Amino acid sequence: MDLLFKYKPILAHSALPILIRKIAIGEGSAYNQQMHLTRAGLILGLSVFAMFGTSCAKPGTVENANFNTGSAASNSNSAKTNAEELGLLLNIPFEPEDVAWKQADDGKKLKAVLLLKQEDADALIRDAAAITPPRLADVSSETWFPAELIAQSGLSSEDTLKGVSYAPNTFLQPPYTSGRVTRIENTDYFVLEVEAK
Repeated sequence: MDLLFKYKPILAHSALPILIRKIAIGEGSAYNQQMHLTRAGLILGLSVFAMFGTSCAKPGTVENANFNTGSAASNSNSAKTNAEELGLLLNIPFEPEDVAWKQADDGKKLKAVLLLKQEDADALIRDAAAITPPRLADVSSETWFPAELIAQSGLSSEDTLKGVSYAPNTFLQPPYTSGRVTRIENTDYFVLEVEAK
Protein backbone atom coordinates (compact mmCIF):
# COMPACT_ATOMS: atom_id res chain seq x y z
CA MET A 1 0.00 0.00 0.00
CA ASP A 2 2.99 2.32 0.51
CA LEU A 3 3.69 2.24 -3.23
CA LEU A 4 0.14 3.33 -4.05
CA PHE A 5 0.32 6.10 -1.45
CA LYS A 6 3.59 7.33 -3.01
CA TYR A 7 1.97 7.68 -6.47
CA LYS A 8 -1.36 9.00 -5.16
CA PRO A 9 -0.80 12.59 -6.41
CA ILE A 10 0.08 11.38 -9.94
CA LEU A 11 -2.84 8.97 -10.17
CA ALA A 12 -5.34 11.48 -8.80
CA HIS A 13 -4.78 13.84 -11.73
CA SER A 14 -4.19 11.36 -14.54
CA ALA A 15 -6.53 10.39 -17.33
CA LEU A 16 -7.11 6.93 -15.87
CA PRO A 17 -10.74 5.94 -15.51
CA ILE A 18 -12.34 6.81 -12.19
CA LEU A 19 -12.68 3.15 -11.28
CA ILE A 20 -8.94 2.53 -11.65
CA ARG A 21 -8.11 5.73 -9.78
CA LYS A 22 -10.26 4.63 -6.83
CA ILE A 23 -8.41 1.33 -6.68
CA ALA A 24 -4.99 2.98 -6.97
CA ILE A 25 -5.71 5.72 -4.44
CA GLY A 26 -7.02 3.18 -1.98
CA GLU A 27 -10.52 4.48 -1.38
CA GLY A 28 -12.93 2.08 0.29
CA SER A 29 -12.48 -1.23 2.02
CA ALA A 30 -10.20 -4.02 0.82
CA TYR A 31 -13.26 -5.99 -0.35
CA ASN A 32 -14.53 -3.03 -2.44
CA GLN A 33 -11.09 -2.53 -3.92
CA GLN A 34 -10.97 -6.20 -4.91
CA MET A 35 -14.44 -5.97 -6.52
CA HIS A 36 -13.45 -2.81 -8.41
CA LEU A 37 -10.28 -4.50 -9.60
CA THR A 38 -12.20 -7.60 -10.69
CA ARG A 39 -14.78 -5.50 -12.54
CA ALA A 40 -12.05 -3.43 -14.22
CA GLY A 41 -10.23 -6.62 -15.24
CA LEU A 42 -13.38 -8.10 -16.73
CA ILE A 43 -14.19 -4.94 -18.65
CA LEU A 44 -10.65 -4.68 -19.96
CA GLY A 45 -10.56 -8.38 -20.87
CA LEU A 46 -13.87 -8.28 -22.72
CA SER A 47 -12.87 -5.12 -24.56
CA VAL A 48 -9.60 -6.66 -25.73
CA PHE A 49 -11.38 -9.87 -26.72
CA ALA A 50 -14.01 -7.95 -28.71
CA MET A 51 -11.37 -5.82 -30.40
CA PHE A 52 -9.23 -8.77 -31.49
CA GLY A 53 -12.20 -11.01 -32.25
CA THR A 54 -13.70 -8.59 -34.74
CA SER A 55 -10.39 -7.64 -36.33
CA CYS A 56 -9.61 -11.25 -37.23
CA ALA A 57 -12.82 -11.82 -39.23
CA LYS A 58 -12.72 -11.53 -42.99
CA PRO A 59 -15.56 -9.24 -44.05
CA GLY A 60 -17.97 -10.53 -46.64
CA THR A 61 -16.89 -14.17 -46.56
CA VAL A 62 -19.30 -17.03 -46.59
CA GLU A 63 -18.08 -20.56 -46.14
CA ASN A 64 -19.73 -23.31 -48.10
CA ALA A 65 -18.14 -26.70 -47.77
CA ASN A 66 -20.16 -28.32 -50.54
CA PHE A 67 -19.79 -26.09 -53.57
CA ASN A 68 -17.15 -23.88 -55.13
CA THR A 69 -18.80 -20.59 -56.04
CA GLY A 70 -17.90 -17.63 -58.20
CA SER A 71 -18.96 -15.90 -61.36
CA ALA A 72 -18.32 -17.55 -64.69
CA ALA A 73 -16.69 -14.38 -65.95
CA SER A 74 -13.99 -14.42 -63.30
CA ASN A 75 -13.31 -18.16 -63.40
CA SER A 76 -14.25 -20.31 -66.37
CA ASN A 77 -14.27 -23.42 -64.17
CA SER A 78 -16.69 -22.07 -61.59
CA ALA A 79 -20.27 -23.21 -61.20
CA LYS A 80 -23.40 -21.24 -60.48
CA THR A 81 -25.32 -22.06 -57.31
CA ASN A 82 -28.56 -20.17 -57.83
CA ALA A 83 -31.48 -22.62 -58.00
CA GLU A 84 -33.90 -19.91 -59.17
CA GLU A 85 -31.68 -19.08 -62.15
CA LEU A 86 -31.47 -22.78 -63.03
CA GLY A 87 -35.28 -22.89 -62.76
CA LEU A 88 -35.48 -20.40 -65.64
CA LEU A 89 -33.68 -22.87 -67.92
CA LEU A 90 -35.12 -26.17 -66.68
CA ASN A 91 -38.13 -27.45 -64.81
CA ILE A 92 -37.05 -28.10 -61.20
CA PRO A 93 -39.88 -30.15 -59.66
CA PHE A 94 -38.32 -30.36 -56.18
CA GLU A 95 -36.55 -27.73 -54.13
CA PRO A 96 -32.94 -28.91 -53.89
CA GLU A 97 -31.05 -28.64 -50.62
CA ASP A 98 -27.97 -27.64 -52.64
CA VAL A 99 -27.34 -27.03 -56.29
CA ALA A 100 -24.37 -26.34 -58.53
CA TRP A 101 -24.60 -26.09 -62.27
CA LYS A 102 -22.72 -25.05 -65.34
CA GLN A 103 -23.88 -24.24 -68.82
CA ALA A 104 -21.67 -24.70 -71.89
CA ASP A 105 -20.45 -21.49 -73.52
CA ASP A 106 -22.67 -22.11 -76.56
CA GLY A 107 -25.67 -22.82 -74.28
CA LYS A 108 -26.36 -26.20 -75.87
CA LYS A 109 -25.34 -28.33 -72.89
CA LEU A 110 -26.03 -27.97 -69.21
CA LYS A 111 -24.79 -30.05 -66.29
CA ALA A 112 -26.19 -29.69 -62.78
CA VAL A 113 -25.65 -31.39 -59.44
CA LEU A 114 -28.70 -31.45 -57.19
CA LEU A 115 -28.87 -32.63 -53.60
CA LEU A 116 -32.44 -33.65 -52.83
CA LYS A 117 -34.22 -34.62 -49.64
CA GLN A 118 -34.69 -38.37 -49.28
CA GLU A 119 -38.45 -38.25 -49.99
CA ASP A 120 -37.94 -36.03 -53.07
CA ALA A 121 -35.19 -38.33 -54.35
CA ASP A 122 -37.47 -41.35 -53.98
CA ALA A 123 -40.35 -39.58 -55.77
CA LEU A 124 -38.06 -38.52 -58.64
CA ILE A 125 -36.81 -42.09 -59.09
CA ARG A 126 -40.34 -43.50 -58.97
CA ASP A 127 -41.58 -41.07 -61.65
CA ALA A 128 -38.50 -41.41 -63.89
CA ALA A 129 -38.46 -45.22 -63.70
CA ALA A 130 -42.07 -45.26 -64.94
CA ILE A 131 -40.96 -43.53 -68.16
CA THR A 132 -37.94 -45.68 -69.07
CA PRO A 133 -36.14 -48.46 -67.24
CA PRO A 134 -33.14 -47.33 -65.18
CA ARG A 135 -29.64 -48.37 -66.22
CA LEU A 136 -26.18 -48.31 -64.68
CA ALA A 137 -24.10 -45.31 -65.70
CA ASP A 138 -20.81 -43.54 -65.10
CA VAL A 139 -20.62 -39.77 -64.71
CA SER A 140 -17.41 -37.83 -65.27
CA SER A 141 -16.47 -35.88 -62.17
CA GLU A 142 -15.91 -32.14 -62.50
CA THR A 143 -13.75 -29.89 -60.33
CA TRP A 144 -16.80 -27.81 -59.37
CA PHE A 145 -18.72 -30.82 -58.02
CA PRO A 146 -19.39 -30.99 -54.26
CA ALA A 147 -16.43 -32.20 -52.21
CA GLU A 148 -18.25 -35.42 -51.28
CA LEU A 149 -18.63 -36.39 -54.95
CA ILE A 150 -15.06 -35.42 -55.84
CA ALA A 151 -13.81 -37.62 -53.00
CA GLN A 152 -16.02 -40.47 -54.16
CA SER A 153 -14.78 -40.15 -57.74
CA GLY A 154 -11.18 -40.25 -56.50
CA LEU A 155 -11.81 -43.85 -55.45
CA SER A 156 -12.08 -44.92 -59.10
CA SER A 157 -9.14 -44.90 -61.46
CA GLU A 158 -10.98 -42.85 -64.12
CA ASP A 159 -12.36 -40.09 -61.84
CA THR A 160 -15.90 -41.18 -62.55
CA LEU A 161 -18.93 -41.57 -60.35
CA LYS A 162 -21.07 -44.70 -60.42
CA GLY A 163 -24.81 -44.38 -60.43
CA VAL A 164 -28.12 -45.26 -62.00
CA SER A 165 -29.47 -43.16 -64.89
CA TYR A 166 -33.09 -42.28 -65.49
CA ALA A 167 -35.09 -40.36 -68.06
CA PRO A 168 -34.79 -36.59 -67.47
CA ASN A 169 -38.32 -35.81 -68.72
CA THR A 170 -39.32 -34.23 -65.40
CA PHE A 171 -36.62 -31.56 -65.87
CA LEU A 172 -36.82 -30.90 -69.62
CA GLN A 173 -38.12 -27.71 -71.14
CA PRO A 174 -37.11 -26.04 -74.41
CA PRO A 175 -34.48 -25.65 -75.64
CA TYR A 176 -33.27 -28.66 -73.64
CA THR A 177 -34.94 -31.77 -75.05
CA SER A 178 -32.71 -34.75 -74.18
CA GLY A 179 -30.26 -36.05 -71.65
CA ARG A 180 -30.19 -38.07 -68.47
CA VAL A 181 -30.43 -37.71 -64.72
CA THR A 182 -28.14 -39.98 -62.70
CA ARG A 183 -28.45 -40.73 -59.01
CA ILE A 184 -24.95 -41.19 -57.64
CA GLU A 185 -24.79 -44.40 -55.65
CA ASN A 186 -24.94 -44.21 -51.86
CA THR A 187 -25.99 -40.53 -51.94
CA ASP A 188 -29.00 -38.28 -52.56
CA TYR A 189 -27.02 -36.38 -55.20
CA PHE A 190 -28.30 -36.33 -58.75
CA VAL A 191 -26.26 -35.27 -61.78
CA LEU A 192 -28.47 -33.85 -64.50
CA GLU A 193 -26.99 -33.69 -68.00
CA VAL A 194 -29.17 -32.13 -70.72
CA GLU A 195 -28.68 -31.00 -74.30
CA ALA A 196 -30.41 -28.67 -76.71
CA LYS A 197 -30.83 -30.04 -80.23
